[in-house]
Amino acid sequence: MEITITSRETIKPSLPTPDDHRFFQLSLFDQLQLVTYLPMVLFYPKKEGLPEPSHVIAQLKKSLSETLTIFYPIAGRRKDHTFITCNDEGALYLEANVNHNMAEFLTPPKLEFLNKLLPCEPNKMHKNREVLPQVLIQVNTFSCGGIAIGTCNLHTLLDGCSGSLFQTTWAAICRGSREEVPNPDFCSASSFFPPVSHLSLHDHVSQNNEDKDIQKKCSTRRFVFDAESINTLRAEAKDDNDESLKSPTRYEALAAFIWKHMTLACKMESGDSTRSAVAIHIVDMRRRMGEPFSRYTIGNILWPVMVFCETVYADTDIRYLVSIAREKFGKLSRELFLRVKSDPNILGSNECVDMPQGIETRSPIPIVLTSWCGLNFDELDFGWGKPLWAGVRGGDQETLPNVAVIMETDAGMEAWLTMEVQHIAMLEKDMEFLKLALPNPSVPNI
Repeated sequence: MEITITSRETIKPSLPTPDDHRFFQLSLFDQLQLVTYLPMVLFYPKKEGLPEPSHVIAQLKKSLSETLTIFYPIAGRRKDHTFITCNDEGALYLEANVNHNMAEFLTPPKLEFLNKLLPCEPNKMHKNREVLPQVLIQVNTFSCGGIAIGTCNLHTLLDGCSGSLFQTTWAAICRGSREEVPNPDFCSASSFFPPVSHLSLHDHVSQNNEDKDIQKKCSTRRFVFDAESINTLRAEAKDDNDESLKSPTRYEALAAFIWKHMTLACKMESGDSTRSAVAIHIVDMRRRMGEPFSRYTIGNILWPVMVFCETVYADTDIRYLVSIAREKFGKLSRELFLRVKSDPNILGSNECVDMPQGIETRSPIPIVLTSWCGLNFDELDFGWGKPLWAGVRGGDQETLPNVAVIMETDAGMEAWLTMEVQHIAMLEKDMEFLKLALPNPSVPNI
């Protein structure tokens, strides 16, 4: 399969950014993000009503330019630790041809080629000093006339919710539905959590960005869980004798199951069955915070909920893993965030992290879990219908290991798991895991 870049340019805002918006202040939580790109590929098959690729591309470019006028910080560049300079440098835009039929590409999805549909290497950690585009886009035209739109959003400003809002706006403008364009809130995050010039956690994040040793040779796999599998997991996680566990959510049950089996896969390779484990759930704080935050608030409004487990065995009950996670989630409150607002130095303290003493010396197996449920990437209609399928990333690359991205599907949920190559190989042999997880099935309804 050949994927050939045919065009590379920069799309600038349709109108210049006013002088009084030249400097955009980052928030405290923006400062603490790894410098990396979050990927997404949306597949739109050739069908009745889809214009010719040349017309589609012209629409996409024009509407992207107009969207960057609204989302003016995304057209800028971060020049230091606290500000983005809104200088209208624009978004990097690529076009590519794929000498393959989209239906064949998705039957089943060719994950080893998925990253080639993206405009840059996803989830690679960059140095803090690099001056990078906030958004990169690659429009891929398949031989059948279908189109895949690959986007990479820089995590410095855009978390999943912010990235979704940007793409929702772009899609609405492209299809001519300007009355549906939301008003992004660029002020609340940095007003409520202003940046600080120095914080001990800044040094830790900077070291992680610079430390090549924390990136490992990893591979990403996709596993689908149908409605029956999800119901099975929710039943296993349920405890009628515990009021708080009478109705575990789909995410809670699936996240506990994935945490367990990813941890076991790591243990198999190391041979240390007693090693402790920690799940790091990346939580959107918008609803928990309330005013002034909303789904229109731009920035990284994220909080890591860390759940420690002394050890995880093959017979560990996911009901237990759900219960200890619920206990930690229950401690998230507006009051905690207000304390951080008053004293950012408590970040990293036991008051926020709530981990056992001396945990850093025990080297627990970390598993990062994030939910993209409700972000509506599968609803993005640029004027020719909703995408047939949304992909994340695939293949082998040097990146941060032990990451799970959980998404909704029409029939259930799917998980994109990134692990070191030898660990993902162990997971793919885990028969208890495979009883409920279907490895990379074909995309339905092609």
